[in-house]
Amino acid sequence: MADEFGTVNIRANARSREIELIRQHYRAHRDTLARLAAEAPTEHLAGEYHRLMADIDSSLRKLDELEGRAPVAAAPVASPSAATPAAQSPGSRPLVMTPGEPAPSMGRYDSSAGRYDSSASANSSSRVILMVLIGLVVLGVIGWLIWRASSERKPSSRPAVVEQPVTTTSTAPAETGTVTPATTPAPAASSIRITPAMQDYGIIRKGTRAVRQFELSNGSTIPLSIEVARSACRCLYYDYNNKKIAPNAHETITVTVDAARAKSPAIDEQLAVTAKEDPNATATIGVRATIR
Repeated sequence: MADEFGTVNIRANARSREIELIRQHYRAHRDTLARLAAEAPTEHLAGEYHRLMADIDSSLRKLDELEGRAPVAAAPVASPSAATPAAQSPGSRPLVMTPGEPAPSMGRYDSSAGRYDSSASANSSSRVILMVLIGLVVLGVIGWLIWRASSERKPSSRPAVVEQPVTTTSTAPAETGTVTPATTPAPAASSIRITPAMQDYGIIRKGTRAVRQFELSNGSTIPLSIEVARSACRCLYYDYNNKKIAPNAHETITVTVDAARAKSPAIDEQLAVTAKEDPNATATIGVRATIR
């Protein structure tokens, strides 16, 4: 019998320790909720904390009933309405909801009355709607002002854009008049080139001859057959290959001045060089000499 009583006592003590540990956990959570309720930013959140504290108080009372203890009053919280359920009358205690039941949206929690104030919820929702409407109106006004400012700025900027080309075209002839031959598209369109473009033979004695060479380059993509125009003094002779010049190839043109056939003491000729296959392929050979 002693062993049986000892076993019962050990089991009872272990159960009491378990219940005491659970009770300590509940009390620690309740103290934490009491602090959070005192610092809650909104009344609704404070009401939720108070509801959780009421659940913990109910659980503590059940633990007391399991141990056969008398109900003990819960610790006071920051809110004046957080009195223990044992100190309240049967009809004035707030509704305690089970953990699995969703909390209804009843508005702001009134701590003095121990219930939710639905009028406060309606007022808060109306304030939120009013703030949203005011924000939309302000955004609309700002957008209208930006559109009006941009529409007024565009016409004012157009004359400046139109005047700019006028000023540049009026000064263009004076500035580029001397450079026009260099920028003319005719040389760019030509596909043959003479190097050098002009040669001075110097002084040639009467009855003698002087010889100079020019190099012709074919810059086109097709073979070209060249022709050199006849001189005005009838005293120049040319020697070059009559075959077609391949693309990117070079050909030497030899020009001889016969002083015996010169009609004037000064020779200044510009000989045209053309290609049969391309009428735009033109160049000139410059010959200058003095006959004595």
